[in-house]
Order: sequence, then structure tokens, then C-alpha cells
Amino acid sequence: MSKKISLIKKLNKLLLSVNSRIESFFNNLRDLINSKKKLKNYLTNLDKKIIISVGSIIIFVLAYFFIPSFYNKDLVKIKLAKLISEKYNLEVKFKGDLEYGIFPKPHFFIKETILFYNKEDLAKTDFAKIYIKTNNFFSSDNLKIQDVFFKKTEFNINNKNYDFFQRVLNTNKSEHEIYFKNSKLFYKDLNDDVIFLTNIKNLNFLYNEELDQLLNTDLEIFNIPVKVKIINNLNKKNAFIEIDSHRLRINIQNDFDYSKEIKAGLLDFKVINKSKKINYIIKKKSLKFNTEENDFNGVLDFKPFYLSSDLKFSQLDLANIFKNSSILFDLLNAEILNNESLSAVLNVKFRKIKKINYLKDIDLKIYFEEGNIFIKNSSLSWKNSILINLDNTQLINENNKINFSGTVSFDFKDIDNFYRQYQIKRSHRKRVKKIELDFFLNVNEKRIELDNIKINGKTNKVVENFISNLNKKKKDLFNKIVFKNLIKEFFSII
Repeated sequence: MSKKISLIKKLNKLLLSVNSRIESFFNNLRDLINSKKKLKNYLTNLDKKIIISVGSIIIFVLAYFFIPSFYNKDLVKIKLAKLISEKYNLEVKFKGDLEYGIFPKPHFFIKETILFYNKEDLAKTDFAKIYIKTNNFFSSDNLKIQDVFFKKTEFNINNKNYDFFQRVLNTNKSEHEIYFKNSKLFYKDLNDDVIFLTNIKNLNFLYNEELDQLLNTDLEIFNIPVKVKIINNLNKKNAFIEIDSHRLRINIQNDFDYSKEIKAGLLDFKVINKSKKINYIIKKKSLKFNTEENDFNGVLDFKPFYLSSDLKFSQLDLANIFKNSSILFDLLNAEILNNESLSAVLNVKFRKIKKINYLKDIDLKIYFEEGNIFIKNSSLSWKNSILINLDNTQLINENNKINFSGTVSFDFKDIDNFYRQYQIKRSHRKRVKKIELDFFLNVNEKRIELDNIKINGKTNKVVENFISNLNKKKKDLFNKIVFKNLIKEFFSII
């Protein structure tokens, strides 16, 4: 009986222990749930405080960055123009309405701006953007500028203001930049007529930590893409210029030292795979240049402007020079070489003409005089048998057509060799020493007219009629077969 009572007591103790544990578990669970609720409430309150704090900061920052939008716009225009003038030596006048933006970084922008140089209008830009520093917006008096951006600018350049770009480059000593994008440059003469047009894709001025003033530009001149890079080191007093045209396969590099009174430099021309280095020295009144081989040399006097130069080449490529898309045609059509201020004499020599084996020893003397281009006292040799002389020949550009008008003479040194070459009948082989005539050559149309022909210093009526009929028929004298038959016919009548 006592054993039974003892067992019952033990079971009761066990049940009480289990019940206590269960009750303790649920009490702990209740406490945990209550603590999570308190944590959630705490976090909710904390999130609200954070959101309110962050929102307040964002509102404050946005409010700060929008302060410039409340500036007096007229005063800001004056302030910005003054800052640009002081920092970049660039005179501007803002004509359009001033607006403010904050993306991608704070800036003012204007839709119409005039650029001045020497108190005269130099350029008009459709869109200008001036980036500003963000350190103090509470007053427009504290306004400071950074980069300046111009888009769709039209430059009107002439011989009085062409150094505008040099002045901007030499003045810039700021870590910030000046950009010009999608612009045009019109180079005009004194009558305000456009001589040539250059499209400017990109042009920017900047300054780096090495004290380099930099100019980089991508432009298109005469429909030819060209890249130009200029580095002016103020510390070393050295300038480097690179001009590159992938289309022409030309690269020109100029290394210029201006640290001494007599300035010296080196031009490195690379055309396709060939390179030519030209040394030059600049004095107060002149520039002298030459190559190591001495095949390029000359002197350029500054005042008055006069160039005298001797140039030697291996061959003359007539096909490339006189094709309609050549640089020479573009220069002539633009009348750049007809500038009245250009005065020069070029002695140009070629050993031969490409794909024309029977002509060699070409010696041309080209004169630039008061807007005119002449070829005088020039000569070339035909198989060492005929000396062909060009004199008083003028290059004329009319309506984008290139013409030569002048006098040519043929001095026969070995006329028998000439007769054999053109298979002239023996009965027609006259003892001719010299033939002179005037000519007019239209290069674009490959048309030539002849006049005033003399044989051994005398005129001939039959020959005059022959030449007159030849001009009327407008035969293609550049065709080898036509030309050969014409020679045979000519010597049969003289």
C-alpha cells in the first residue's frame, strides 16, 4: 500500500514538472512575441526618422542647387561674361534668354551668343552652356565658372582676326575647358567674300598639370577630314603641332622651340610611307628652311610678305594633280592662291612625269604676283631631242574651271629622232629648228586651242588655216592616236 502511495507521489511530481515546463515555454514564447512587436515598433519609428532625415537632406540639397534659378538673370549674364573674359580672354555677349539646369551638373545655358575679337563680331553661336562651381550658391556674387561649351558656332575669320584661336590657347591657364561643337568657319577676304569653308566637328581648349596648353580639333576642309593637335608647354617654352589626314595619308608634325631669341623647329612630313624632315629658323623679319638633302629650301620674308623657294621632286603626277577632287583644284577654286597679298617665286623641279616616259627634266618657275599666277622661263625635255619652253603662261580660274593661257616653243635639238618616233614620211621631213605658238588649255574639259603659230620665226597661211580648222573640230589632242595622226598631217603641209 505504501509503495502505491509513493508511486502516485512520484507521478504527481513528474506531471507538475512537465506542466511547469510547458507553462514556461508558452510564457517565453509570449515574451518573445511581445519583444518582436516592440522591436517592430522601434524599427518603424526609426525608419520614419531616417526617411524624414534623408528626405530633409535631399530637399535641402535640391533647394541649394536650385538657388541659382532665382538669381537676377540680367546680373548673371553680366557676371558670366566678365568671368569668361577674365578666365579665357574670350569676349562674349549673351543675347538670348538665360536658363538654369542642374543635370548632369549645374550650369547656365543661352540660345544665342555673340563672340567678339578686337571689338568686332567674330562669331555667332546658337547654344552656349556655362558650367558653374557648387561651393557657394547663396549669392550670385560668389559665382565661379568651370567648363564653357558652345554648339553650332559660325566663325567669320579674315586676315585681321585669324590669330583669335592662338590668343585663346595662349591665355588659357585653367584646369577647365572650352568646347566648340558642330561649328563652321568661314574664311573671308577684305570684301567679305567667302574664300573657303571649314566644318568643325569638335574644337576644345584645355590646360593640364604639366603646364601644357592644349588644342584638339576634328575638322573638314575641302571635304577632307583633318585632325589637328597643338601642345604649348609654358615651362619648357616648346610647342608641338600635329596635322593628320587619314584620307590623304598625310601626317605633319612640327616641334618648335621658342625659348631663345632665334627660334628653331623641325617639320616632319609623312606621306604614305615616305618621310621628309625640314629644319627651319625664325628670326624677327624672316623664316629660313631647308632639308638635310637640300631638295627643299627657301626664305620667307614677313614684311613685306615674300616667299622664295627651291623644291625638287622625283616625279610629277599629273593625273592626281589635275583630277577634279584634288587639293590643288580646291585651292584654286577657293582662290586662296590668288590672294593679292601673296607674293612668291617657286622654282620647282621634277625628274620625270609619271606614266609619261618621254618627258623629263621638268623645270618650272611659278610666280605669284598681285593675285595672279604665272609660269615663266620654264622648260622640259622630250627624249633629249626637243627642249619645250613655257613662258608668260597664266593660270586662270573662271567659274570653277582651271585654264592655262600662254606661249610655248619647241627647240628641236635632234629632229630626226622626233621624225622617227612619229613615223613622218621622208618627203615630209623638213629642217625645222623652232616652232612657237600660243595656246589656251581648259583643264576640266581637256580642251586645247592653238593660235599664232610660227615655224623658224615665220608665219604660214596654210598652217594658220590648218590650226583654225583644228580648233573648230575640237579634236581630243590628249588621245595618243589622234595626236600622232595630227603630227603627221601637220608636217605634211608645212
